[in-house]
Amino acid sequence: MPEHQYILIPTAYFPPISYFYFLISGKPIQIELYETFPKQTYRNRCEILTAGGKASLVVPVSKPNGNHTLTRDIQICYREQWQQIHWRAIQSAYSSSPYFSFYADQISVFFNIREQHLINLNQKIIELICRLIQIRPSISSTNAYDKNPSVALDLRQTFSPKKAINYNFKHYPQVFEHLTGFIHGLSILDLLFNTGPDAKEYLRELIF
Repeated sequence: MPEHQYILIPTAYFPPISYFYFLISGKPIQIELYETFPKQTYRNRCEILTAGGKASLVVPVSKPNGNHTLTRDIQICYREQWQQIHWRAIQSAYSSSPYFSFYADQISVFFNIREQHLINLNQKIIELICRLIQIRPSISSTNAYDKNPSVALDLRQTFSPKKAINYNFKHYPQVFEHLTGFIHGLSILDLLFNTGPDAKEYLRELIF
């Protein structure tokens, strides 16, 4: 990894496994809150593995300032029962995984609370996952938008369902691997439920 003073990343909802590779890097992390909120990224969605293949779980959001709304101001919509839908999908995908029962109670909390802003929900999710996999990254938030940060590793546009990131994803057992083959790049939930306490070591062995 190039020598930078800190790593600049977007907020994310149950982030992809690769996101946590950078959280264990030892570099200070800054989460970007002052960008104009982009569409169709992991900021408000995650991908899990089901019997039918990869599935996206999307948090519906509203933009108080239209297309100029900053990420920090994005609000969560509760007009539809997305929390119930997400949790049922996660249960269906991972209830037979080795560590689902070990972590389910703590993960399910997020589908019973009603955070107003997306960044607050994501922050609490990331904090919990870090505790579960026993890592303690130094995380702060931006207080302004810097288009070209000279001393940061800028990953704000890196984590997207549309981009294939060339990590050396080592195999780990997946619930539906016998149907889909091994699928990489999923939410950290997939790694956590399938590998439990070995998740931290798995992340350390990723190569970027």
